[in-house]
Parts: sequence; structure tokens; C-alpha cells
Amino acid sequence: MWGKGLITGMKVTWGHWFGKKETVYYPEEKLPMTERFRGGHLAFDEEKCIGCKLCAIGCPNAALDLTVSVDENKKRHMESYIHQIGRCMYCDLCIEACPTKAITWDKNYEFASYFKEDMTYDALVEARNRRGNNE
Repeated sequence: MWGKGLITGMKVTWGHWFGKKETVYYPEEKLPMTERFRGGHLAFDEEKCIGCKLCAIGCPNAALDLTVSVDENKKRHMESYIHQIGRCMYCDLCIEACPTKAITWDKNYEFASYFKEDMTYDALVEARNRRGNNE
């Protein structure tokens, strides 16, 4: 049946040739990311965070640098939340370890850089900027 395989293959080829083109003109149009997309920056919610550091403990590459201070009432406050994007392997273990779901991915896939210094992201500063802009 040499001819049957050739005809089936040509049918698929012609179907794609004359079918609807699915081109995305990237800089003007952006692909919508699915709910299960792992990537981008960490979107940190300071109000939900309890400062337990379980996200940093769960990270196998030590891509999270957290500084937590304790006040006189023994309440923890986040001083800095640094995400080293160059070290991160996007395994999602930090997000799964968070008991209050204070961190998520922001679905932004456009953060390429030529310099290593640009791959350091302060999620706490960005969270405060977002909160300041929303008020």
C-alpha cells in the first residue's frame, strides 16, 4: 500500500497549505498565557504574606533571597523579597510551598536581558508600586 500513505500525507499537507493561517504578529499582538503557565516574574502579595520563608526553603536553586524582621509584638514583616531570575528553573515549588498563596506567576514572558544585573527582581518593591498605583 505504497500509494495510500502518500495520498494520506499529501492530504494533510494540502489541508495545512490551504487552511487558516495562525500567525501572531508578536510585538503588536501577544499570545494569551494559560492558567498553568509557569514563567515571568513572581507576583508577590505583601498583605497575604506571613513571612514564614517556606518559599525560599522550598527553592532548590536558592533563587529567592528574603529578609524578614520581627517587631516587638513578635509579628514578622517582609523587608525584601529578591527573585534571582537567572537562577530560577521555574519548578513552581516556591508557589506550592506558600501556605497563604501570597506568590503567583504574573504571566509576562518578555524579560530577556543582556546583563546579569537585570535578572534580579525585587518583588516587594513591585508589589508596593502596584498597590500604590491602585489606590
